[in-house]
Amino acid sequence: MTQAPKLTAASIRSAMSARWAPPEWALMWEVRESTGSVGGRSADAVMMSLWPSRGLEIHGVEIKVSRSDWRREAADPSKAEAVAQYCDRWWVHAAPGVVPDLSELPPAWGLREWSGRAWMTLREAEKTAAVPASRGFLAALLRRADGTMRLIEKAAEERGAASIEAERERLRAEYDNRLTEAVRLRTQTLETAAGNIAEFNAAFGPDAAVDWSIDHAALGRAAKVLHECRRQGYQALTARLRAAADEIDAIHGLVEPNEAIR
Repeated sequence: MTQAPKLTAASIRSAMSARWAPPEWALMWEVRESTGSVGGRSADAVMMSLWPSRGLEIHGVEIKVSRSDWRREAADPSKAEAVAQYCDRWWVHAAPGVVPDLSELPPAWGLREWSGRAWMTLREAEKTAAVPASRGFLAALLRRADGTMRLIEKAAEERGAASIEAERERLRAEYDNRLTEAVRLRTQTLETAAGNIAEFNAAFGPDAAVDWSIDHAALGRAAKVLHECRRQGYQALTARLRAAADEIDAIHGLVEPNEAIR
């Protein structure tokens, strides 16, 4: 039986980005309690609801993917208070089995597990009385929000560049295909012409196609007439030849008496 791959913090972050996404949520990573030298404590993530109907709540999140990491957190939950004091709710987002007993959670903390496919809420986080956000915490939020926007812009630019390059490759491939087809058709035409010239030479003699003593234009017109006769039938040509013969006989008849007078 194939063992499921071990979940990582990155996979949980990716799942959070998909679940708590704009326009309903703003999600920021590694948010400190403040900027500058006083901002020592941080939360793995801070999420803010952007819909007034949902209360515009601020949620803090700690991500845990191993028992040892969780034990260190549970041994001193007061470390989270530096950021948690500004949050309406506090969550632990963990891989399955990292927090096997809900009694290990501090009061009011919620627990969600990411299985690799779906989220499961094992305990809802209780709403607490958050203190007003200090300017230091607000600055930390804005710094992370700015960083997130830059990452989004960079990702959009990369997607745009990739899209442009893909379009270039498509056009280049289309041009190459058209050029290849044009060369194929031209080569086919030249090969057909070469075959026809070979047949012409076989019928009229070696190098007949380049023999300057031959009136190729007249020969071509004659060949065209014969071709048309063959395609349409020889009756019309027969009638024309008979008419021409009659005219020649008539002319000959006019000429002979004059010659007798002389």
